[in-house]
Amino acid sequence: MTTIDHPLLDAAGPGWAGTETRAPVVALTTAMSDWLHKTASQGLRPIVVSGEHSRMTQPLAQVLSAVQGHWVVRTRDDGFYDARSGVRLSAPADALTAGPSTPDTVHPLFVRAQVASTLQVVATVSTRHRVTRPVRLGGVAEAAVALFTDAEPAAWGAVEPLLAPWDRDDLTERTRRRIPLDSHWIAVGGGERAVVATVQAARTSEGLEETTRVWAAVPGVGRDAGTTATAEARELLARTATIGLPLIGVAFAAIGAPDLARRATAAPHAEPLALLVGPVGVRALGIDAKRWVDDAGGTVVGSPRLPGVLLPLGSVDGGGWTRLNDVLATLDPARLADLLDVAPHVRSQLVAPGATR
Repeated sequence: MTTIDHPLLDAAGPGWAGTETRAPVVALTTAMSDWLHKTASQGLRPIVVSGEHSRMTQPLAQVLSAVQGHWVVRTRDDGFYDARSGVRLSAPADALTAGPSTPDTVHPLFVRAQVASTLQVVATVSTRHRVTRPVRLGGVAEAAVALFTDAEPAAWGAVEPLLAPWDRDDLTERTRRRIPLDSHWIAVGGGERAVVATVQAARTSEGLEETTRVWAAVPGVGRDAGTTATAEARELLARTATIGLPLIGVAFAAIGAPDLARRATAAPHAEPLALLVGPVGVRALGIDAKRWVDDAGGTVVGSPRLPGVLLPLGSVDGGGWTRLNDVLATLDPARLADLLDVAPHVRSQLVAPGATR
């Protein structure tokens, strides 16, 4: 049995390694990052076990998913469950083989009511950079934090807590030095409004692909918050249309914890608010931007020479998935598949809950 020697290792078995924590917020610390790297490099799937009230930061949840890991909750007196699906487990390692959740298999703690929740704008944008030109990464993250806080990011780094002052040039240079390895960075806002962004950069045959994910808490309550979320989602994608060569991006309204960390409980499905198809995407799809806007409704964004398309979808009240599916149905399936193949993080979010596309 392959295993690893690491201070965080608490248990192991065929094909997996586990660590357990009692931290109220489980983060991508230096030790956790090292443990995940060593586990994955040995071909093992990591399992992070926490208490039933723990939350997980979005950067850690993203990395854990990327290495096919699982977050498992140990309850005080009723066994375990998978934090993503809610499926009841006899032991943490059962998460590797557990089937889909059903009303009969979901642990009751997974569907418990939350004390405090907030509306969030959640966006993913895939951007291409030509290596034949000067490259400067982090632009989407910087634009997002500026939109939500009226300031640049307060700090950035590879692990939490973030300690270095924001510096796009340093981020770009450190990414360049790591090529051909992928890079994963985190940035946060410094104001009262919670904002976190992750930046993933990977070298491809077409250049450098940058994927930025953003989570931002929306102030206010009720209809006012919903109106704000819809407007900010569309403004965010409009701003990203002018940064690098955007491929495709999508923004959602979601409900979650005020600190943006992920809970080990069920959450309402996110609602699509806006879709951006950048100039590279427009060309890949073989469409005329202005004609598509006339037919599907929306706005031409970016430079006049290299236009992109911004399409409004639904609102926090619904309608976004139907509108999104209708819009995607107007595109050539083969060309759309090719575009989404180079933006897998966006592709994974463009399927409505329960759909089988």
